[in-house]
Amino acid sequence: MNTPTKRPLNGTNNRVDPELCEEISRFGARDMETCMQCGNCSASCPLSNGNDTFPRKIYRYIQLGLRHKLLASPVPWLCYYCGECNKDCPRGAEPAETMMAARRWLTTQYDWTGLARRLYLSEAWEIGALASVALGIILLFVFFHGPIITDHVSVNTFAPVLWIEIGDLLMAAVLSAFLLSNAFRMARFIMADTTVPLRLYFSEAKTFILHFATQKQWRKCSEDKTRWRKHFFLVTGYMTMMTLIIGCIRWFQVDDSSWHFTSIFGYYATATLLYLTVDMFISRRKKKEKIHRFSEPTDWLFLVLLFFTTLTGIIMHIVRLAGWPMGTYVIYVIHLAIAVPMLVIEVPFGKWSHMFYRPLAIFLSTVREKASAKSLVDSQTMKDAVGETFLECMQCGACSGVCPVNLAGTYSPRKVMRRIMNDSGTRQTIDQAVWNCTTCNACTANCPRGIDLIDVTKTVRRLNIKNEKIPEQAAIPLSSLSQNHNPWNGLHENRMAWSRGLDIPFAGSGQEYCLFTCCTTAYGPTNGTLYRPIDKSLDRSGSSSPQQVANALPRLLQYANVSFGTLGKEEQCCGEPADILGHTGFFETLRDKNTRSFLEKGVQKILTTSPHCYNTFQKNYPGLNNEIKIEHYTQLLDRLLQSKQIIPAHKTDIIVTYHDPCYLGRHNGIYEAPRNILKQIPGLTLVEMANNREKSLCCGGGGGHAWQKRSKEQHLNLFRIEEALSTGARVIATACPFCVYMLNNAILNMGAADRIKVQDLSELLLQSLAVPNEMQPGEMQTLKKESEPLKGMNQEIIHE
Repeated sequence: MNTPTKRPLNGTNNRVDPELCEEISRFGARDMETCMQCGNCSASCPLSNGNDTFPRKIYRYIQLGLRHKLLASPVPWLCYYCGECNKDCPRGAEPAETMMAARRWLTTQYDWTGLARRLYLSEAWEIGALASVALGIILLFVFFHGPIITDHVSVNTFAPVLWIEIGDLLMAAVLSAFLLSNAFRMARFIMADTTVPLRLYFSEAKTFILHFATQKQWRKCSEDKTRWRKHFFLVTGYMTMMTLIIGCIRWFQVDDSSWHFTSIFGYYATATLLYLTVDMFISRRKKKEKIHRFSEPTDWLFLVLLFFTTLTGIIMHIVRLAGWPMGTYVIYVIHLAIAVPMLVIEVPFGKWSHMFYRPLAIFLSTVREKASAKSLVDSQTMKDAVGETFLECMQCGACSGVCPVNLAGTYSPRKVMRRIMNDSGTRQTIDQAVWNCTTCNACTANCPRGIDLIDVTKTVRRLNIKNEKIPEQAAIPLSSLSQNHNPWNGLHENRMAWSRGLDIPFAGSGQEYCLFTCCTTAYGPTNGTLYRPIDKSLDRSGSSSPQQVANALPRLLQYANVSFGTLGKEEQCCGEPADILGHTGFFETLRDKNTRSFLEKGVQKILTTSPHCYNTFQKNYPGLNNEIKIEHYTQLLDRLLQSKQIIPAHKTDIIVTYHDPCYLGRHNGIYEAPRNILKQIPGLTLVEMANNREKSLCCGGGGGHAWQKRSKEQHLNLFRIEEALSTGARVIATACPFCVYMLNNAILNMGAADRIKVQDLSELLLQSLAVPNEMQPGEMQTLKKESEPLKGMNQEIIHE
């Protein structure tokens, strides 16, 4: 399906970003084109599971430019870089490096200052920032040091411990402010679509503390059990040193040789940091492990600073014990000039931050999982409802790839199927997710296994309705159906208000057709300027109103001398909204009443104005099978044109593009009849949009979405109008009341009423006949006879 580029939604970057792949590559990923999504990396990863199939999932997000999904994913942080995935890739890709690059990129996205991005992408910026802070520390001591005592060592005189303690606390406050604000942004990305009770954040705080202190999940990674231990000792040594410097400086910074218990922790931290940094230098230098082949400069720089911070601390301690005052003071300043930049720059903006973000990601994932109640649907429930065909899903992703909802939001039929099959679904990932489906049938039409995914969607919705889990978009039409027998809150006695000025008999008096009017035509909202013509010369019926659009088909039938009638006020909704929204009770009640009514009135054929009614009568009314023929009006008009019962005579000179309604096209395969009608209109030029016929884009009104409240940027109809405008057409024609309504809304929201308008096929055809508003059926027959001599000219125009 050729689809337009996605637009940002509500200020977020919720769109396909073609530059994401290149952007991640700048952070160290090297093989975006190599990965073929085989899944070997996920199979070999000891931490990957059915729901978090990394690294493959992250590759897919990056390759497809799904920036918003990558931002919302905690998965890159769950990877501990053991390198197992690198060994098993058949294409020689480096999944571990890609996960590392994704973490670097995410760090820059969480940072609201923009400094992290500059530091990661520019060695000059990182070294410059570190050097600037170091120079500031040196100048601070040059101009503001305390008295220099040279006859003995007196660090507390040269750098009063109270001053240092205040400076440490201020630095800790600043670092915490940066880290916590970035953590808040991270949480917003990851928890955006999840409602979590506040108590859950507090009760699960232990998860963050545990993983921050131990990195215990790393124990599951690779056969080399020494790596997680080394990392554990490195982190504990580092945190011990930070605690001594920031919280215990008044006991740790002493001038005499008296022993204090904090010295034990100081010795542990020093020995641990010195040994492990040297060991990691050697490992990276010799590249003895596959995962160290592509170390970035930022990785080295953090180790370098950590090593020299520890080394200068040891040297200062030795010089102090040796009784060399000036040497102690100088080394003290050098020590701080290395340690402070490392803390100020590397902790919130550089390599160190992953030690904070990783346990935070595990914490948020745990909270999100526990906040998600188990889905009402499992594999057995689905099997009982739709049979076992859905179990044939091979997770190819074709359904998600063609789903138009992803143009303006996020919906993955593949993911819903996987979670149902694995019995791992939650209310959020299944029960709530299926309400995003517009039931356009693109997924089923493109499924290589022929699985009816719409049936799966309806089953989940039925269980939601049964358990009174009803979203607002479903509650509005269902409530109206219960009270008024239509989904638009229209009064039942006004059912035939659209037919004012027409003499339409009651069906069952020997007419060939029973004309069934869609509720959207009879009651749907108009937004004031709906159906407003661009050029009055194109509108032969006077002011263009919803009633006149509804009038067009009966007038055409009268012109063609087709016998038809209606059920009048006895007509009620076909029940399609109730069926597609999952309320089986409402649908069955309406279906049974309508079936009885049609049969009792002796109806032979039902002519529908809406593809939704046509599909419902055709597939979901077993009582009509072999009794009553169902037709959509485009099928009848096509035949009437072919048999010359309707003869277009008025040359229109307009460029028109046709929008295939999902329920007429993909659901029922009616593509050519509407186009045949347009081709018979003299002077009309038909141009096709890039997405037409089987690949037509959904208007966004199906599946209950016509009643859903969304920001204007979240509607699929905007993309369809943009595509129509790109053809140069002045009119977008269609044959569905929902599509007319949705596409007109899009034009109004876009402010494009001066460039294009939406018209129903019947209205366009009526305009080509030049039938005045006030003409009565008898006069129409006169006009028809007068049009006969124009046959030859019409055919010549069409031929041209």
